[in-house]
Amino acid sequence: MAELRKQIGTRIRAIRNAKGLTQQKLADIASLDYRYIGALERGERNFSIDTL
Repeated sequence: MAELRKQIGTRIRAIRNAKGLTQQKLADIASLDYRYIGALERGERNFSIDTL
């Protein structure tokens, strides 16, 4: 399961970068904390379908 979290996190980072968004801007758009976004991108946090 940890590998899947890392793969999804890598994909989130790639999409965010392709759109020219910072972690802070993405967090603002998603109403999340920027530290949570960073942890998601590193595969350190579990997340729900709602968060995705």
